[in-house]
Amino acid sequence: MRNLLAALLLGGTALLPVKADTVDIQLLGINDFHSSLPSSIAMTPEGPVEAGGAEYLAAHMDRLQRDNPTGTLRLAAGDNIVNSPASAVMHDEPGIVALSLMRLDASSVGNHEFDRGLAELRRLENGGCHPIDGCGVKGFKGASFPYLGANIVDSTTGQPAFAPYIVKEVKGVKVGVIGVTHKNSLFEAPSPTAPLQGRDEAETVNAYVGELKAKGVRTIVVLLHQGGGQTGGGRPNQCNNLAGPVKDIVARFDTEVDAVFSAHTHNAYNCVINGIPVTQTSGHSREVTRVNLTVDRATGNPVAAKADNITVTHDIKPDMRIAALRRQADEQAHQLMNRPVGMIARDLTATRNAAGESTIGHALADARLSATSAPENGGAQIAVQPPYGGGIGGDLWVSPTGNDLPNLVTHGEAMRVQQFGNMLVTMTLTGAQVERLLEQQWCGQGTARVLGVSRGLTFTYDNARPACDKIDPATIKLDGAVVDPAGKYRVTANSFIANGGDGFSVLTEGTERVEKVRDIEAFEAHIRASSPLQPPALGRITRLN
Repeated sequence: MRNLLAALLLGGTALLPVKADTVDIQLLGINDFHSSLPSSIAMTPEGPVEAGGAEYLAAHMDRLQRDNPTGTLRLAAGDNIVNSPASAVMHDEPGIVALSLMRLDASSVGNHEFDRGLAELRRLENGGCHPIDGCGVKGFKGASFPYLGANIVDSTTGQPAFAPYIVKEVKGVKVGVIGVTHKNSLFEAPSPTAPLQGRDEAETVNAYVGELKAKGVRTIVVLLHQGGGQTGGGRPNQCNNLAGPVKDIVARFDTEVDAVFSAHTHNAYNCVINGIPVTQTSGHSREVTRVNLTVDRATGNPVAAKADNITVTHDIKPDMRIAALRRQADEQAHQLMNRPVGMIARDLTATRNAAGESTIGHALADARLSATSAPENGGAQIAVQPPYGGGIGGDLWVSPTGNDLPNLVTHGEAMRVQQFGNMLVTMTLTGAQVERLLEQQWCGQGTARVLGVSRGLTFTYDNARPACDKIDPATIKLDGAVVDPAGKYRVTANSFIANGGDGFSVLTEGTERVEKVRDIEAFEAHIRASSPLQPPALGRITRLN
């Protein structure tokens, strides 16, 4: 990297007099694929164009590899899954199959890789059918590429939970690829990932750079699931006042790092930080990044580099295998998502009253209570539904014609509302901890996060009082009885906030945890059992001032 540092020019290109004995290595990178089998819209200098889609992304990769058939690596910087409803209904198996057909060499993990917990991520890595729903893709074999996660470690041993890097020999040159995700990825994950923890990105990368150098590897690439954005609104191949965590992280990298594919923020840029080319695409398969490295065979160090973000246009013949996979996935997803669940009598909406209540919020909390109240499922007495993390994805409406006839709810509509597939965690809290939970709707929050609460729980808050002290404990009642600060109560929350997400840190203190039911299963069971489901009455929460 030393010679490259001296020669790197702003705009992603580094030039030195190229020696006769050099080798050209091409790196093709993507980020935040999110199971994007269908196409979308990308911004180009000529304006918005239809772009992306897995079948076209694969075709562009194949076209680019023809420029360097034996000297190309294909890489991804995490968040390969989640956020595509059609793929999600089949647990993202089509997305993993599509990336395997693209012949990825490696990917870092991203925060969304952990959304359904470590066991489900391992299944997507290694193959096998979903333990509840079976295989969405027949004979699902898992990813053909390794997931890298150098800074995700086992809390008990301190050892990496994933391979920290791979070394690939390309045209006689050893290329090391380190994968890291942002250190708070596990905190953002809606599902439990214990006993894992995230460590500092730069410190981790630098430790493994030293290990790779000791093995004679001098061309080193980092897949970093963290990013930033152009605050000046630049195009994908510009670097207009880059801001965000990626700047500080890469600024602390060992200068032996030769290229960084970043991710997470879905903002395309082509920058140089600390003398290192740093790129990102807008995600969802809309662009592919190409980094060309010219490497001195004698030293193994790059002496020139050039980076480009290339729009995945549709003026190319798509990959027919992936096109067939998309059509099959669309058909299967359509059938699954149109499966009837039950009826609602009137609208369930996320519209909030002055106290912050919504009919959909309380209905979801009621569903959680119903699903976990049996002793074998946790023995819950209280359940809560957050508005954001692992939260509410929208409204359920009756017929738009304005009549009062009950409306059919499909599996797809229920999934849209309860979109993340969190597990429900039932735990024991003291009454004092229940009060802290309710105070944390404001305490430490930038914006109030008023919870949906299950039937039987009521409380009053004074909005004029300071955060962390808005609720009179005497107003917190369960079935009309004041909650005893020293008493013990069984409380259900989704796994995202149960692990401290959205600032609800008191839930990490809960004991005797039981985790058996997914939120979507609870919601659908509640609709079926109550069909046609009536909107719950508001008034469980009272606001003063």
